[in-house]
Amino acid sequence: MTLPHHNRRRIATLCLLGALVLYAVSTWYQGRLPALEYVSAFAEAAMIGGIADWFAVTALFRHPLGLKIPHTAIIPRNRARLGRSLSGFIRENFLSEAYVRDSVRRFDVAGALAGWLSRPERRAMVAERLTQAMSTSLSAVRQSAARDFLTRTLRHHLGRINTARLMGSALSVLAAEGRHQVLLDDSLTRLSRWLEVEDNQERVKHFITDTVFKLFNPRVMGREVSMHRLAGWLINERIVEQSARLISEVSDDPDHPLRHHLDRQFADFIEQLRHDPAFARRLDRLRDDLLDNDRLSHYIAGVWEELMDWLARDLKAHDSRSRAWIEHFIEYYARTLEHDAPARDWLNEQAVTLLPALVERNGPRIDAYIQRYLDSLDSDEIVDQIEKNVGNDLQFIRINGTLVGGLIGLTIHAVTQLVLTL
Repeated sequence: MTLPHHNRRRIATLCLLGALVLYAVSTWYQGRLPALEYVSAFAEAAMIGGIADWFAVTALFRHPLGLKIPHTAIIPRNRARLGRSLSGFIRENFLSEAYVRDSVRRFDVAGALAGWLSRPERRAMVAERLTQAMSTSLSAVRQSAARDFLTRTLRHHLGRINTARLMGSALSVLAAEGRHQVLLDDSLTRLSRWLEVEDNQERVKHFITDTVFKLFNPRVMGREVSMHRLAGWLINERIVEQSARLISEVSDDPDHPLRHHLDRQFADFIEQLRHDPAFARRLDRLRDDLLDNDRLSHYIAGVWEELMDWLARDLKAHDSRSRAWIEHFIEYYARTLEHDAPARDWLNEQAVTLLPALVERNGPRIDAYIQRYLDSLDSDEIVDQIEKNVGNDLQFIRINGTLVGGLIGLTIHAVTQLVLTL
């Protein structure tokens, strides 16, 4: 059982007072009982040791007996230098990149995370905290000042984007190693299957007939001739069926001529994005026109507000779908970490790569934070904190000083008597 600091201080003081009483009694009765001189020697040395250690311990924190003796109240007087030394020591030893990397490498981050998330109540707690954070952030963002600031910032940064270069880089990544063909195959397969369904073919026919061909009704001898019926036949017999057949052929034939034509067109388009200044200027003008289009801006703002309204209601609902999705994702992620060794290895590798560099980069900020915190404390607070954490050990120094001093005094007196008798 650990004694409170003030109790150990009392014990140390009682030891010193006990040595004083023992010295007084043994000295008083030494004439009647000569053997008490050994007790007196012990008590005298114990007092000296106890007083010396009391002075040393007290001098660390304050002036003994209120006397401003040089080299006392060491900690309060040197707190700024001690703060710099402490923060520098922490940064150089505990926050160094090498130490953090070694610590993170020994610590299984992925395993610890998977173990912590294995309990349902913890996953629910994380989901609840994330939901609350999303709701709070959403409320802040939807305030008019924040919304206007974000809108201006977004428009500013979007207006500075090099549209052609961004599109060229994205499409180049997509075209690398034929990845765009994989996307094309998947799209053509899905479209081909969709067009094989007669109901879907009818939808396409009616859409084209009702929305396009009704606009083209030529006049013959002053009378308008409806193209609706002729268009329906053309679409039914030619356009839709031929399109479906062509899409199916391209989807089934990896070496179809249309594929090669699309490849060439795709490559030419990427080159044009990269090296044609005129085309880049046209894209930038299109970007600026879209950003300056008030009707489009109002439409997007309306859609955004509706989405935000729905999300705000859902986050506050008892059966929130957003929270359920977050819980499902966390459960899936925890299960993946638990059973997928490559996923754990990847997460641990990322931790080893990112965390040491992050700590090293922010080391000066942590150093400055520690110094500012220590500077904000007054001397009494610093003394109280140190005494609270190491005060017990310091009081043991006083107790040990009293006892050890007494034993040394007793030994010296005994050796002296022995030498005198020889």
